[in-house]
Amino acid sequence: MSRFVPWLLALSLFAPLLTEALGADDIKELKLRDWKPRSMLITRATEVPRPAFPLIDVHNHLGGGRKFLTPERVAGYLAEMDAAGVRTVVNLDGGWEQRLRETLAALDEAHPGRFLTYALIDFEGIDDTGWSDREVKRLEQSFEAGAKGLKFHKSLGLGVRDKQGRLIPVDDPKLDPIWEVCARYKRPVEIHTGDPGAFFTPLDRFNERWHELNDHPGWLFAGDGYPKRADLHAQRNRVIARHPNTTFICAHMANDAEDLAELSRWLETYPNMYVDIDARINELGRQPYSARRFMLKYQDRVMFGTDTTPNRAAYRMYYRFLETDDEYFDASAGHHPQGSWMIYGLFLPKEVLEKLYVKNAERLLFGLKPAV
Repeated sequence: MSRFVPWLLALSLFAPLLTEALGADDIKELKLRDWKPRSMLITRATEVPRPAFPLIDVHNHLGGGRKFLTPERVAGYLAEMDAAGVRTVVNLDGGWEQRLRETLAALDEAHPGRFLTYALIDFEGIDDTGWSDREVKRLEQSFEAGAKGLKFHKSLGLGVRDKQGRLIPVDDPKLDPIWEVCARYKRPVEIHTGDPGAFFTPLDRFNERWHELNDHPGWLFAGDGYPKRADLHAQRNRVIARHPNTTFICAHMANDAEDLAELSRWLETYPNMYVDIDARINELGRQPYSARRFMLKYQDRVMFGTDTTPNRAAYRMYYRFLETDDEYFDASAGHHPQGSWMIYGLFLPKEVLEKLYVKNAERLLFGLKPAV
């Protein structure tokens, strides 16, 4: 047997090189991240350059402050909006105090009727005595200055912590006066709670958003240190129930577009709860029958948004999804790649499109100029 040892040793040394050489041409060695299949399905592709009605985008991020919102940048936003038939965009990046005033000046005041800027609150010092009073006063000043609503990011529930490192829940009593200020000023709350279901499951071979989460590892909230997604939804829903006079617009289909039956139960339970579709047409479009039934039934509770800086191609992807019966198409141009599936159009009736695009926003938002 000893005479075979040199051959075995040589084989062990050259085997990795041989495997690497074969692997380069062996389809069985293809990495999952490199698999990008091209569909052989031939279907109709309908171009919808402008929406059925000049619309209101209730969820967008345009940035804030004078240095960022230069006249040139704002002109670029307006050019994309005009090309895509967008009447008004809600900017959720207003902030507070000087940043808010500069943002209002660059958008809402410079271009009346085209932009609605929302305020934010400052979580710094949330453990301090008097934090709630401080932020109530700051928010009142923001509304008096011209802010049209209040935005909460998913950091509430997933990122904001007290001095002991404990996460501040969405339904923390310290926030109750904040919700009530919004009711008193009749300003809506745009609230992002949680994220898609896949973001709360292990990043393993079963995760349907494997590609996306590998590109954005900071979006993974699975494991110790994070609450369960259902617990976050329950926290938000308790707030909505406690403050029936406050209008809550729950971003991204309330982050439960994968379970429209559950979302339906929430809408039936909380009459002051509304949703927007921004960055969730990939979820809705893979269940077109259920999504269409949902849109028809809750046509007074759903609003249009994109969560994508004004871009005519992104808007047109939304129009195609909402207005046509096109089949099996890639929705990534509407936001970014989300999952590895295709979507189907909902071909909604004109009366539903008008509510989704315009009428619901006109009824719920503050500061909209009458349509010309």
